[in-house]
Amino acid sequence: MSTESAPAPERSAGVGRGLLREIAETLALFVLVFLVARLAIGNYAILGQSMEPNYHENQRLLVDKITPRLFGYNRGDVVIMRSPVQDIELIKRIVGIPGDVVELRDNRVFINGIPLDEPYLPPNAYSGPTREISYWQLGADEYFVLGDNRSYSQDSRAFGPVPASLLIGRALVVYWPLNEFHFVQHYAHSAK
Repeated sequence: MSTESAPAPERSAGVGRGLLREIAETLALFVLVFLVARLAIGNYAILGQSMEPNYHENQRLLVDKITPRLFGYNRGDVVIMRSPVQDIELIKRIVGIPGDVVELRDNRVFINGIPLDEPYLPPNAYSGPTREISYWQLGADEYFVLGDNRSYSQDSRAFGPVPASLLIGRALVVYWPLNEFHFVQHYAHSAK
């Protein structure tokens, strides 16, 4: 009798250790997935009217932080960035990429001498300079960003080209309010 009942406590202890291991592995996996997701995807609440009529104050966005770091940004991308002049985050559209020549004239944006087609602008948007400078040669790590609602936008016209280190990520989707859910429209501008 006693020889058959002795292994039961060992088997029970083994099951208990196995259960604890399963729980520990599950928790570790959850923490890993959470950290990767948090580092790869961010969220952002729009403040101000600089991107109207396309994006409005109090809308909330999901932001891709990883793929732009791997593959870069393009003209037409809607991005979240840290302001170079204030301690705030901004939403803007990239119009100039490293190596571009950006010029503002005749209320238009010219990239490498070619007028930029901007179907996302509201009627009567002011695309002229906001200070004396109206010509920029972008460096190897610089981007030129503008708000869609140019008349109410603090952007590269005022603070100049933005280093890549200030770009947080590319806007992916408007998720709030729910009735305004949609994927962010990026425009492929070519200006060789």
